[in-house]
Amino acid sequence: MRVKNRKPWPAGCLWPEPYWDGEGDFWDLDLAEMLDLDEEGQELLDIKEYMDALVEIGRLNPDYSLNEDYEDDDREDAKGDEASEDDADEFEDDEDDGEFIPKIGTDYWDEGFDIECWEADLTYHINQLKIGSCDSATDPVSFVRQVTGYSFINENLLRQAFTRRAFGIEYGLGDCEELEFYGDSILQTVVTLEMFKQFSDPDFYTVEQPFRTRFPVGELTTMRSKFISRDYLAARASELGLDKYILYGSGEEPSDSAREDMMEALLGAVAADSNWDWSWLADVADRLLRLQLDKPDELVKKSAYELLNSWHQKHFGSMPGYTVDRHRQRHGEELYSCVLRYQVPENDKGIRTAQMIVEDGAPTRSSAREAAAEKAVHFLRNHGLWIRLDDAHLVPELENSINQLQELYQKKYLETAPVYTFEERAEEWICDCSVDGIKGWGRAAGKKAAKKKAAFVVLVRLMESAGLGTEEMKKAMWGTMEGPMKFG
Repeated sequence: MRVKNRKPWPAGCLWPEPYWDGEGDFWDLDLAEMLDLDEEGQELLDIKEYMDALVEIGRLNPDYSLNEDYEDDDREDAKGDEASEDDADEFEDDEDDGEFIPKIGTDYWDEGFDIECWEADLTYHINQLKIGSCDSATDPVSFVRQVTGYSFINENLLRQAFTRRAFGIEYGLGDCEELEFYGDSILQTVVTLEMFKQFSDPDFYTVEQPFRTRFPVGELTTMRSKFISRDYLAARASELGLDKYILYGSGEEPSDSAREDMMEALLGAVAADSNWDWSWLADVADRLLRLQLDKPDELVKKSAYELLNSWHQKHFGSMPGYTVDRHRQRHGEELYSCVLRYQVPENDKGIRTAQMIVEDGAPTRSSAREAAAEKAVHFLRNHGLWIRLDDAHLVPELENSINQLQELYQKKYLETAPVYTFEERAEEWICDCSVDGIKGWGRAAGKKAAKKKAAFVVLVRLMESAGLGTEEMKKAMWGTMEGPMKFG
């Protein structure tokens, strides 16, 4: 019913019109042999190769009719004196009451090889698998092959991955939803497996705990979500240029949701085409996601958008207001603007409690929100409004900095726990510390001393964010960053 009611194929579509019911291009043998085919297609090619071999040994005439004058001696002469027994078996005739029966291709045999019938079946079968030729500059099959490194046998699966449900109903095609379901599971599995490989911690295995990872479950979940979130998948679809091939229905607008669905469905299509070959799935997923897990702490840290929302909820019991609009530029380019409205605490700095920020020219909705939030966080920190430490009675101390920073977190002054990373260079240690988006670093001859310095720098910057910083604190902070600290 859907096929009968389909609309005429849209003019200017980057995807060529499907070969409905297998009717389309004629595929000669030279072209067919260059294609990646399924088992049935390969069997068809094998039949032709077998019949050509029978012609070569003289069992068939050049027009593929049966050579009635053929004798065994002719075959032996054609094959040569050194022909092996296996070679002989390959061309040995099967006789039924004196009638020749080929070893394969009997469906095309009637006192000879019916090559016209075979060509018709080969063409029909290939048209069931392949997408028609189109402008080489915009050919979707070639483009996706280049991006993913995977060559589809059934290219119609590829088109289905890019087909929205509304478009499928209008034009009589299957849509991406079922492929998307499986692709979502594949994405999670591939990312999780890569995290398992990189974050398992064999140095700390014990009898009591034979398995352990370097990060707690909450942080592992956060890391994985970075790669399978709508925002990330949509951004990657745009970066790779895949989103221009999405087939939207009438009245539909391009969206991050559609880009996410396409990326998941594309992996589902690879699974269906490769019969769930995990070596291919892992490789394609890596190309699509650009998995980078060498700096896990960067994945754990919160974005400015997350930090501002959490801060606003804590201080005012509500979320900031984000209004995002899309603007269509020349040449069809889409850019987004965000108007951010948020509150700041009552203060003696002459700053109004109601604030507004406008961010223009972002490539995606999420990036527009993130850019606006970054400006807000920067404004709050620079004006000493980000953190309230008035009642903490804190005076940063280098020797006690690690404990002081941990205490601020335990008393809920900080949203997140301090995160420390270390790197050993030559004869010194370098430590990076981050908490609530504020960073500090320290270097020293010893690991513990470097950690103290990094914590001390973060403490001073927190005091500055609370409007409680002093010149003395700043001088002490810069002093710790000038060179290795000498203790004792």
